[in-house]
Amino acid sequence: MKHQDQLQLNIIEDLRDDIKNSLSTIQILIKEYFPEQYADAYQHWIPQILTALDNDVKWLPRGQITLQDTIDRIKDNSDFSGGVSKFIK
Repeated sequence: MKHQDQLQLNIIEDLRDDIKNSLSTIQILIKEYFPEQYADAYQHWIPQILTALDNDVKWLPRGQITLQDTIDRIKDNSDFSGGVSKFIK
């Protein structure tokens, strides 16, 4: 993998982790300040976001491509044409 591509991939992974951390904070705030809404959030959109970001299969059945799948494919196919940098402006 080219150095520039690795830098861009690192940014993607950092942003994924930022989203997960933000979602964790959102869960805490909803549970503490809006508990009547927490059950719906926990049963619906929270697991969808977590599953889309990572291979967290405790929530939903696998089958869709997750952000982690994309990151793994980039790492596995580091010699693909064009690299990540052609998409990052």
